Amino acid sequence: LQVTVPEKKKVAMLFQPALLRCHFSTSSTQPAVVQWRYKSYCQDRMGEALGMVTSGLQTMSKRNLDWDPYLDCVDSRRTVRVVASKQGSAVTIGDFYKERDVSIVHDADLQIGKLMWGDSGLYYCLIITPDDVEGKNEESVELLVLGKL
Repeated sequence: LQVTVPEKKKVAMLFQPALLRCHFSTSSTQPAVVQWRYKSYCQDRMGEALGMVTSGLQTMSKRNLDWDPYLDCVDSRRTVRVVASKQGSAVTIGDFYKERDVSIVHDADLQIGKLMWGDSGLYYCLIITPDDVEGKNEESVELLVLGKL
């Protein structure tokens, strides 16, 4: 099983549609379950965009180049929720997204009709196959939603 996303980071405009792409290949003969999960930033990304990052965080990130203060924290310190799941042609939308124009299209791409402020964060494309458990079964895309100035 191999999951890939062509864009690791996507910047999109508020109230515009977004397509988060996810590709997978598998040796499984069973239909795969596709699940997209959302994880909020560990801290507000807009502060960095506006140049208001605390120097302590910059020092920490420089010391450990693989650690990102916005992305790397335990799930208990941020919001985590299922956006949508797809098995065969049946798509199930997560509770938080039920009133929104959200779907899984093509094989595993997440389509969001109108972006909201709270949509910024990490989106994980998780592929579950019953008989192909070797390899990488999830990949993430960072989505940053910007408004017009």
